[in-house]
Order: sequence, then C-alpha cells, then structure tokens
Amino acid sequence: MKSMNQKASPNLDIPFIASHYDSNTVALQDDRDSVTYRELTKAVKYRTSEWQNIIDQDEQQRPVVILFFDNSITSVVDYLSALTLNYVIVLLNPSCSSDTRAAYFEQFNPNAVIENGKVLLSHNEHLFCDPRVSLLLSTSGSMGAGKCVALSHCNIKANCEAILSYLPILPSDNTLLTLPLSYSYGLSVLHTHLAIGATVCFTRHSVFDKGFWQIVKHQPINSLSGVPTFYEMLLRLRFTSMSLPDLRYLTQAGGKLATAYVTRLAQYTQKTGKAFYVMYGQTEATARMAYLSPDKVLVKPGAIGNAIAGGEFKLVNADSDNGEGELFYRGENVMLGYVSTIQDLVTFSETDWLATGDLATQDNDGDYTITGRTKRIIKIAGERVNLDLVEQAFINILAKYNLLSHACVVGFDDKVIGVYAGVISAKHLSEVIEHLSISLSLPKRNVAIDIVESLPLLNNGKVDYTSVIQTMTGAG
Repeated sequence: MKSMNQKASPNLDIPFIASHYDSNTVALQDDRDSVTYRELTKAVKYRTSEWQNIIDQDEQQRPVVILFFDNSITSVVDYLSALTLNYVIVLLNPSCSSDTRAAYFEQFNPNAVIENGKVLLSHNEHLFCDPRVSLLLSTSGSMGAGKCVALSHCNIKANCEAILSYLPILPSDNTLLTLPLSYSYGLSVLHTHLAIGATVCFTRHSVFDKGFWQIVKHQPINSLSGVPTFYEMLLRLRFTSMSLPDLRYLTQAGGKLATAYVTRLAQYTQKTGKAFYVMYGQTEATARMAYLSPDKVLVKPGAIGNAIAGGEFKLVNADSDNGEGELFYRGENVMLGYVSTIQDLVTFSETDWLATGDLATQDNDGDYTITGRTKRIIKIAGERVNLDLVEQAFINILAKYNLLSHACVVGFDDKVIGVYAGVISAKHLSEVIEHLSISLSLPKRNVAIDIVESLPLLNNGKVDYTSVIQTMTGAG
C-alpha cells in the first residue's frame, strides 16, 4: 500500500468553501465562538495534515471512518476535513446510545472513529470501496444500527445546487440551525449556506429558552428551518405574533405539517412580507426532492409542489378514482444504494427511479400532494384506513380547539388511536372523538384518544412511532 504520510497541500480544495476560502465573513458561530471562512480553511488544512500522519490511505483503498457529528464548529471542521481527504464517512449523532455505537462499530469495522476533533485509530486494513461513495447516513426511522444510505459527491453537489436554485440564500445571511447535522435535512442547510458564503449559527438553547430568541432577534437571524414538531412548538409560543423584521423566510420538511399549521404560518409570512417554503425530501435523495412555491402555500396548504431542478416524479399504479399512486422520483441526487455491512461498499447497482414509499396525487397544475405512506395503511372494520390522513385530520381538529401540543395517530386491534401530549378537558376530548369518528366514517368504538405527558421523538425531531406503539401495547 502506498502511504500518504505527508502534510496536506496548501492548495487542497475544501468542498463547499473553495471559492471563498479567504473570506473574512463569519462562516460558523456557536454560543461561545465563531470562525471566518479564512479561519475555517486554516483549521481544515491543519486537521487534514494531522490526520494524514495518522490514517493511511491510497487512491484505490480509502479508509472508512465513523464521524460523530455534533452541531458545533469543531464537528464541522472534522466533517470538511474528512470530505477533503476523500474518506468514506459514516455520520452518526453523538447522542446515540452506547449499544448503537457498538453495533455500528461491528457493522462497519471503521479504520478510525472521529469525535470532537480527536481521532481514535482502530486499524489500517483497507477495503476497496466503490470510488463514488462519500457519505453513509442512517435512514430516518432506523432503530439501533439499521441500514444506511450511501451518497456520492455527485449526489451531494447536485442536491446543493438544486436547493440554491430556489431558496433565496444570500452571502450576507445568518441561519440558526437547530436540526441535527447527522440528519440529511440539517446537513443540506449546512451545505447550502457554506456554498454561498453565508453564516451558520448553532446554539444549545431550545425554542423554549430566552437565549434562543435573543439570538434570533439580535444576531439577527434571516432564516429558520425545521420539521413539523419544531413549527408546532413555535406556534405554541405564539411565534406568529412576534416582531422579527430581519427574518426573511422559513423552510419546513421532514414530514407533513398539518394543513391548519401550514395555513397559520403562511398567513403570518404573507402578512409580514416573509416567505414560507414547504418542502419534501428523503435521505435516499440526499435531502430534497420537491418544494412548493411560497405564493401557492395558502392556496394548497397540503401540497409539496413539484420536483426540484434536475428531478422528476411519476405516480405508479395510480387509482382510477382518485388518482392516488405510489410516488417515484429520479434525479442526480438519488442515492447509490443501501448499505447494511461494510461489504456492501464494494459496488452498487444503478438506481433509476427511487420508490419513495409515499402515496400521492397530482393536481391539474402539476403539483403533488402526499396522502400517506404505503406502510401506514391498515384495515379497520373492513375499511382501508390511511393513518397519515387520519393524523392530519386529528391535528387539524385539535387546532380548532387551539390545542397545539404534539400529537400523532397509530392503529392496531381494530382501532384508530390518537395520541395527544398535553392537557385536554373531558368535554373537548368527547368532542374530538366525535369529530374524528364522523370524519373517518367509523363507529366511536373504533376510535380512541390516549393522553400522554410527551411523545417520544427520534434524534431528527420526528415522532418515534415504534416507541409509541411499544408503549401502548406494553411491548416496550
């Protein structure tokens, strides 16, 4: 094996920031520190030089590393350094359990583990990997060490460019990133802002902390991005009554936000001269597949719009009555494939159309609406029930009573069960069950509501349906 134990070249190109590597604009900022693009470049070059003296590699056999990716300046330096050195990177959330860590170590037998700027070398035995593979991201709903999505440099670049073609990100922008960087949505926010030369801010504060809003108001912050639970929390805090003149736009992805909430946010952004981008994506497509133009959100609050630049959708096995079919997507951002073991990295078969697993319809304007997941269809009282549509109806009914806490819907034992994390009066509880029963055309005996203190969430902020069901059935 040819050793590469030499210092990094001073002309080494760093992904995303090569065109503005010498800028004095702040690239990254957290609660205690900040770095300019010039300082970030120096930090990455220093770290790559250091790592080349620790981890062997050659052009044919690249090291596989596990990188615990925190929302911090140090972690971003780690990430950019690993990309620059063309490692095969398994990105993991540092909050994952010790059992999950051990499972991934066994699954991928990494050459090194990287966390907080430190490298723990395991071994220098290399496996020949497909030259295209760059990142391995855990699938959103994985429990433990599940399968990973393999992404190439081409996938990442194509998706970054497509997102930049519609989001109004400016080099002068500051975004406050609360999404985990180990999650494809959070990673896409980092990529796009670094690529344009903007500033990415991190904070340990939650939206319920005064410190969070001090950053939003005084930084000032120009954009926020979040999954449905993030916006549900903002609405509980009466976000739409806040004066935030510097906030220019919001983006939402990572699941379907209830139409009642989409409408409230769209009304707020329209009234205040801001923009609200409802988006759709999956880790299997690097992050983004579609977006709904802000001028359509109030008219079509349930829609996802159409495919991003360079992408295309089709519906398969569409129902002749309502036009609903399974949504397929293709574009340069579609993954190389799934990886369950290190041997899967050797080669990948071509993926033309990606089966999203989502059901959708298309309107006369060409815009798509997600109607549910193929795996979330159950039979109750002999009727086919789409749990995602029921969940939307449940949350919209709760919103009419101004009950804005987290909620979800699961189904088993011939029942639809709405789970609500909050306080609800007996009168409202009875009325919500009545409304839900009528909207589903199901007898009340097939509808129930369970009140809980809180809903279990995955690291990316999505509802952990597996844990919800385990808790309710006593299997957890």
